[in-house]
Amino acid sequence: MYGTAADPPCRLSLGRLKSIRQDMLQFSSFMDRRNTHLPESYWTAHQLCFIIHDVMTQALVSGEKCSVFRTTFKFRDDADHAAFEKADDVFVWLEQSRRVDERAALLVTTAFPAVLSDILHCFYEALETSRKAKLTISFMLVRKPLQESLYLLESVIADRSDFAEKLTFDPVKLWSQTGGGVEVHAKRIQKVIDALGEGDRFNAEYIAQLRYDKKAQDGFDGICNKAMHLFTNHDAIRTEPLNINFIFSGMDAKLTQWSYLYSRLPYLLAYMYCIVEHVYASIIPTDPVYLQDMDRRISALVLLWWETIEPPYKEPHLEKFVLTTRYRLFEHCREAGYRLPNRLDLETMADTGAFPDEPQAKVAERNLRYSQAAEVSGSPLIPPAIGKGPTLLLNLLLKIRRWLGKKAA
Repeated sequence: MYGTAADPPCRLSLGRLKSIRQDMLQFSSFMDRRNTHLPESYWTAHQLCFIIHDVMTQALVSGEKCSVFRTTFKFRDDADHAAFEKADDVFVWLEQSRRVDERAALLVTTAFPAVLSDILHCFYEALETSRKAKLTISFMLVRKPLQESLYLLESVIADRSDFAEKLTFDPVKLWSQTGGGVEVHAKRIQKVIDALGEGDRFNAEYIAQLRYDKKAQDGFDGICNKAMHLFTNHDAIRTEPLNINFIFSGMDAKLTQWSYLYSRLPYLLAYMYCIVEHVYASIIPTDPVYLQDMDRRISALVLLWWETIEPPYKEPHLEKFVLTTRYRLFEHCREAGYRLPNRLDLETMADTGAFPDEPQAKVAERNLRYSQAAEVSGSPLIPPAIGKGPTLLLNLLLKIRRWLGKKAA
């Protein structure tokens, strides 16, 4: 799995996780957290989920601070200005003046941050309740963002004008439950994957199955429905005799639930992150150096996460995702003039974004650049400790968590 003969491919056994934990990752998602009941064998997956969550949150926060999600219009002439003043609202004026593209831009820049904020709150609480072993709540919370919110963002990419048309005149058509069966969802997702250029990492049919196929054993829909309802009568998820859904879950059941959650959610969150960055880039571009840095951290964690997945939960589409991610990361390191990363390199990369053998001063300089940009924009990134103490990303995550707490309050 890794890049040197000195560090040959090996599968990390669950029993070894505790002994290497302190040498591996900082596990910032567990810092200053009480009542953690999540077994350590799932910590890497939990960390990966939270890193993806936090990178998306940073995009949202910095965008809001910089007033990115605002749209301006230039009047064509005095008559256009007069028509605007007479219109009942801006959308009437946009419709009457046939500003189709500008209407779409306004709706996307208005809806995107609001929907993304809701997504992030759901996943934040889902991960926190999972850490506390409150898995019924976790599965209840992931259903909406996976089925409905992600569908909405996919609609923006699939057909921006159609998204604006539906939101303006019949928003219910943007509800995932009106989108058709699993096969229809798969075709729509394939169109999105093609637009993302991610056909080598993500499989549309598998993503549709995970999100919408109630009959599939490998899918969230059935599990989430059972978490939400005490009794279910669909043939595929009918409540068993002498049972009440999720109510009697003991530790064995919780371990199964954790294993499924943490073997599938990172894949879907990685897909969601690609969508969020794609939509964000249509509003305003992000520094490619920063995006590559975040991608290195996520990719390194993806490789480390895969080694913790137990054989019963291994799946070919997930393996292809991991192998393609590894190939891209290795090529990125080669093109930047660095050797291929071994396990220790991946652990460092996941925490700091550093290339293998990259001088610490260079990493600190890059992180300082992020901090300076954040200070100018007013986003919650603070200067990194250089040479010792918490990394920039850890500081970033803790600041974001505090911001989320204020928003929730």
